[in-house]
Amino acid sequence: MQVIQKFLKNPLRNFNYIITSDHSSDSIFFDPFDINQTIPLLKDHKPRYLLNTHHHPDHIRHNSEFLALSGTEPLKLKDDEEFYLSPNEMIKAVYTPGHVHDHICYFLYENKKLMGIITGDTVFNAGVGNCKNGGDPDQLFETIRDKFHPIEDKVPIYPSHDYLLSNLKFANTIEPDNKEILAWIERRSQMDLDNEFLNTNLGDEHNINPFFRVFAGVYDQAEMGSNHREIFKLIRSKRDKW
Repeated sequence: MQVIQKFLKNPLRNFNYIITSDHSSDSIFFDPFDINQTIPLLKDHKPRYLLNTHHHPDHIRHNSEFLALSGTEPLKLKDDEEFYLSPNEMIKAVYTPGHVHDHICYFLYENKKLMGIITGDTVFNAGVGNCKNGGDPDQLFETIRDKFHPIEDKVPIYPSHDYLLSNLKFANTIEPDNKEILAWIERRSQMDLDNEFLNTNLGDEHNINPFFRVFAGVYDQAEMGSNHREIFKLIRSKRDKW
């Protein structure tokens, strides 16, 4: 199983992803924004399956165009439902509400080992999705706490937008003495922001993502809130206004 990442260079800084099989010519397209840019990335594979993380326009923009291609079909996976690209390659749908009520993330398994997560707009590099367009911060808190925080550090995430530098700069306002955040800001700032990218894993997120840092107990409860949920929601509110 291979993950192909394509940056679209649009105002929303979308990423699109294609999963290809090591054992067949099939592939899965996630949240197609512009298939004219992603179809050419396929070499020995063909476009076959479509999966969406949620219903927002930038995530379903080219659904119809993709499904007009010969041999393509949509997949509709419910929470905990699995789809096998091959006997050793499996995608599991996990219900992850918060950004919107209908959000699904896709956990990628190879030989029964979790190899990565297509996180849509639930988890970004150094951030999480907003709740302003049909979402709920309480649900988002529970999703991060229950579905992402416990996962092994080495698992990479594949978010739908490149908001890394902006998220890091906000994280620095919440935790200005965090040297990891400062180091990531310096590293990202020196890159070509439209042509070079950094992917994080969940271990990185535990070090630099303020919404994951909540569970590390690093914030002053007297200043920020009396429990994890209150602190999480306060940080989400601050990010909305930042």
